[in-house]
Amino acid sequence: MRYRIERSDCIRFTRQVREHHAELRVAPWDDTGQRLLELRVDASDAAPIASHRDCFGNQVHRTALLAAHDALTVQMTAEVQTLLDNPFELEPVPAGREPDWIRDSLRQAPRLWDFVLHRSALTPDLASVHISGDAGPDRDGASAEAPAPPPWHAAAPLLVQVQEAMAWISGEFSHDPDADASGASLDSLLGTRSGSAADLSHLLISIVRGWSMPARFVVGYLDAAYFDRDDDEPDAPPRPQAVHSWMEVLIPGGGWRGFDPAKGLLADDSYIRVAVGRDAGDLPGFRHSFKGEGEPESLITTVRVERLA
Repeated sequence: MRYRIERSDCIRFTRQVREHHAELRVAPWDDTGQRLLELRVDASDAAPIASHRDCFGNQVHRTALLAAHDALTVQMTAEVQTLLDNPFELEPVPAGREPDWIRDSLRQAPRLWDFVLHRSALTPDLASVHISGDAGPDRDGASAEAPAPPPWHAAAPLLVQVQEAMAWISGEFSHDPDADASGASLDSLLGTRSGSAADLSHLLISIVRGWSMPARFVVGYLDAAYFDRDDDEPDAPPRPQAVHSWMEVLIPGGGWRGFDPAKGLLADDSYIRVAVGRDAGDLPGFRHSFKGEGEPESLITTVRVERLA
């Protein structure tokens, strides 16, 4: 599919600042899964725009506004063609040989270990944390412990096991589209059993890494149809479009494949990847430094995705 994406990031300050340096990850990837056909990035007051690649291969745009100002706006327009029509289409590798395929991949590309060994407050070792809640009363009437995450089974294909783990998350946790996605840990999700798309993706990453399989965090854009009004609320306005989060797993025979536990879907050509990292801490949407007495007052991001074909 072909999409046109328009994005604006505007940060405002309480008082004027100067020598303001900012970097953003806003541009879609250009790789085997999607083609970046057009890209334009502009900053307010004709501030110069430059770009570089970070250690994960993400395109980072940076700008510097030296004069005194109380707001900075960066606007991005892109056209992208996504190519993954069928996420289940891959070269099958027998389940018993999948660990060897993963080991060979890690040997050939040691940087992949970043997506296996990394643990943080966002992607913890689940054996060391407590998942609160219960699964209802047991046969004796006592409260039963919440079910543990699915274990690894060497005889089952990795793709199937990740789907089962995603289904487990959907059954045990709920997605709150209005939840704050900037949490510093999984504590809130594990305690309340409700969280943002980023929270659910971090949980699935933690499960897959517990199997010693590479998994990474993704931010990007979704087809506008995902934000249409619900069928049971025909008079409700469309939900505002926003940056979305999901995760990817290195699938033997298929490469990196996306999984969206917030929606219970495999990522297909309606998902547009922007940036990847070990967790959300690697992917600040807006990182900056400045001089002056002003303080950041608000950061407003607006996104519009239009399907062209």
